[in-house]
Amino acid sequence: MPDVTLVIDGQTVTVPAGTNIVDAARIAGVAIPVFCYHPKLKPVGMCRMCLVEVWTPKIDPATRQTVTGEDGRPVMTLMMGKLQPGCVTPVSEGMEVRTTTDRVRFAQKGQLEFLLTSHPLDCPVCDKGGECPLQNLTMQFGPSTSRFDYADKIHFEKPIPLGDLIYLDRERCILCSRCVRFQDDIAGDPVLGFDNRGRAWEIISKSDPPFDSKFSGNTTDICPVGALTTADFRFKARVWELRPTPSICPHCPVGCNISLDMRYDRLMRVMPRENDYVNEIWICDKGRFGMRFIESPERLRQPLIRKGDALTPATWDEAITLIAEKLIAIRTHAGAAAIGGLASPDLPNEDLYLFQKLFRQVLKSPNLDFQTGAPGEPEIVDLGATLGVGKGTNLSGLGAGTAVLVVGADPEEEAPLYVLRLRGIAARGGDLTVINPYPTKLDRTPARVIRPRAGAEAFVALALLKTLIEEELIAADFVTRRVQGFDELKARLRDHSVTSLCDAAGVAEDAVRAAARAFAKADNGIVIYGRVALASGADLIDALADLTLLTGHVGRPNNGVIPLIPGANARGALDMGVHPGAGKKRGLKTREMWAAAREGRLRGMIIAGMDPARDNPAAAEALDALEFLVVQDIFLTETAQRADVVLPTASIAGREGTLTNAERRVQRFRQARIPEFNTPAGWDVAQRIARALIAFGVEPAAPDGQGDGRSASRTSTKTGSATVLPDPWDYVVAGDVADEIAATVRGYADTTYESLGLTRKPQWGRQPNEAIFYDGTSYENTEGVGVQIAAEADNPKATFTLRARVPSSAAADDAHPFVLLAAPRAYDGRAWSRDSKLLPRMVAPHLVLNAEDAAALEIAPGSLVRIVSEAGSAVLPAQIDRNVPRGLALAPDVNGAPLSAVQTGPLTRVAIMAHIDETVGTR
Repeated sequence: MPDVTLVIDGQTVTVPAGTNIVDAARIAGVAIPVFCYHPKLKPVGMCRMCLVEVWTPKIDPATRQTVTGEDGRPVMTLMMGKLQPGCVTPVSEGMEVRTTTDRVRFAQKGQLEFLLTSHPLDCPVCDKGGECPLQNLTMQFGPSTSRFDYADKIHFEKPIPLGDLIYLDRERCILCSRCVRFQDDIAGDPVLGFDNRGRAWEIISKSDPPFDSKFSGNTTDICPVGALTTADFRFKARVWELRPTPSICPHCPVGCNISLDMRYDRLMRVMPRENDYVNEIWICDKGRFGMRFIESPERLRQPLIRKGDALTPATWDEAITLIAEKLIAIRTHAGAAAIGGLASPDLPNEDLYLFQKLFRQVLKSPNLDFQTGAPGEPEIVDLGATLGVGKGTNLSGLGAGTAVLVVGADPEEEAPLYVLRLRGIAARGGDLTVINPYPTKLDRTPARVIRPRAGAEAFVALALLKTLIEEELIAADFVTRRVQGFDELKARLRDHSVTSLCDAAGVAEDAVRAAARAFAKADNGIVIYGRVALASGADLIDALADLTLLTGHVGRPNNGVIPLIPGANARGALDMGVHPGAGKKRGLKTREMWAAAREGRLRGMIIAGMDPARDNPAAAEALDALEFLVVQDIFLTETAQRADVVLPTASIAGREGTLTNAERRVQRFRQARIPEFNTPAGWDVAQRIARALIAFGVEPAAPDGQGDGRSASRTSTKTGSATVLPDPWDYVVAGDVADEIAATVRGYADTTYESLGLTRKPQWGRQPNEAIFYDGTSYENTEGVGVQIAAEADNPKATFTLRARVPSSAAADDAHPFVLLAAPRAYDGRAWSRDSKLLPRMVAPHLVLNAEDAAALEIAPGSLVRIVSEAGSAVLPAQIDRNVPRGLALAPDVNGAPLSAVQTGPLTRVAIMAHIDETVGTR
């Protein structure tokens, strides 16, 4: 669309057609006050605060031509003879806008006077005080006195809990509807609404349980007054007492930009930081209310050493010395292969990098992994490094011309912010297809829903491929230049039709063909896959990879794959080398370590930030069989209770570092407080162990880059004619580790802290020179937007081989007619939830069955059921859901769920029956 030129308060400005007057004025540096308007929401013109004079050229009704005056200039007329709301009035060519006339000022003062008629004058005790748009606009545009009789003010009971997290002060509410519109349009949770009329008009919760949304906290950010407050921050501190520190949410692969608002060394609240590449201005409630664990009184305070059956406090020197002595003894008598290491995919890059360096270069053991090894845990099949979305991808700008396939994923539970971003793409005209064996929240988005049988998702992907081949929807030029094995793929699919493949998956052929056409013809194509896809296995992932290659949707911005691998920094764990590698030098995976420990081949382990013993008896048994176990964590977990040495570490608030999100964007978080109990960061713990080992005579190996994505080069300095390598274990601050990562890890060259600090970009949100009225209380991003690592496909010379094949259909098992599938849950009740306001929302262990299946088994809601597999049995309470397909049993993967007792793999065939309590003889 062509640009439009207009005049605003004497300034000529050119803006895109369709821009409203408020945004156009902002571009010109003219502030038009608003309350209901928000750039992320559809304008509604409810508050009338943005009334302005709009003058347009007069049109002769007879000739439909512009009327000109004696001076040859267009004759201007006041639009509709009255003031117009700027937020819902689009600009037009030749328009003149006046925002400071007496008429406009009178309207602004009058509107503020009306808003304040029953607004309490409690700014000194209001949580919004100091960052309140109503305060700011009243001071700038409002009247100095009120003509309203104080005795006529309306008083309400307050506060009213809209839910357990959000409180409403009805006297402060100005009924701008920002909260309602956010929940309806952005979050897709229509749980708020209006009730009553006139001066009794109010916001209410319409859901049961009240305010049932994972994004409720955002309504307090965009509320322009102090009407909505959080239970977490209400009356805790004044905003001018807070010290905001840029950080990154550590709970999922999105990597939302947040601010930890501290008063001295105490966390007062968590707020979003604007980054359109990642989370725009939103965060989920887990990120907002799930950070209280950093101040839990249950935090470990000092090292613990096992003496007899008890763990007793020790000094750091004692603990590190004992670790070095024991590990050297194991290496001496059983070899380096008798030592293994597990590091959490939630740890920062600096911790993960030095952890693998400790193992590969000092201990010389390749036994590394970041998975727990639970029976139902799927193998990680990663497409992010090769076919990940292209460098420069920004989902916030995508809409028409974009097709997204969400395959085997539940974004609301695995990476909640992707729900908002995918809904935004669909709202802007993008095509969205959801392929999953059970319903998810995305089904409520304008989306094409394909519901395959659990474990048959690969047949849907193959049907998509077959459609592309049959209907000649292939990106021929791209395939010719960069893809190998196309003829072989066609040969593998020759004996299979789209119809037969759809029948094998139990889905409708027309929906599959429509999805294939939309994806192939789109300008931008993105595939997102998650835990269910990983459970389905490599056959599905390979088919998805071929789908992106045959359509050419790789190697450029806004095209490619986004894997939702469990863990906030699983991408970083893979890049830093926390995996067993491949080829002749491949080490043991986690499950192999458990087997080796039980057999006595693995004798010592270091486990950082993980609790594999939780809900996994096989892992606990293996840990008990070890000769020596070191656990590094912030809590005394079930795994830590089995350790010989326990080392406390700093939380994300007590140190700095970087995380790499699902789209391979490296982002820095800052230290928000003095480390709790002076505990060191994880990278420093690894350094202390390495130094102790070297002091005892262990000679570090030279880096070889095998299996960890690193090159063999290292940074060096020249002194005269000699090249001097730096001390490999002389890191003073986290930035030193980041510098080495940038020098040695493939793709991370631009991720030094200095480079990350240069990524600050002006965005639409709150700017330093503006009054705080435009975007609520989300923080301007002063830390930068991060650096996205290029995928292999971004290299125009890289070529790829098509690997998809048709798997065998699963055989029927009459003895075990159900498929048990572990479903991820955001509110899983694990360590992050300690002391959180979200505790009442934690999901309890249960089993979800189809209503017809439950009726056939005579199972009522809430009754106990027994799940039986070849591995064993477990008992869980049942929930009934008519939307779950028949034959599928969903078990949320939450704290306390006995899944390890029955799972034989990610997909387990089970029998289900009503549980009989033998003590009372009833079901």
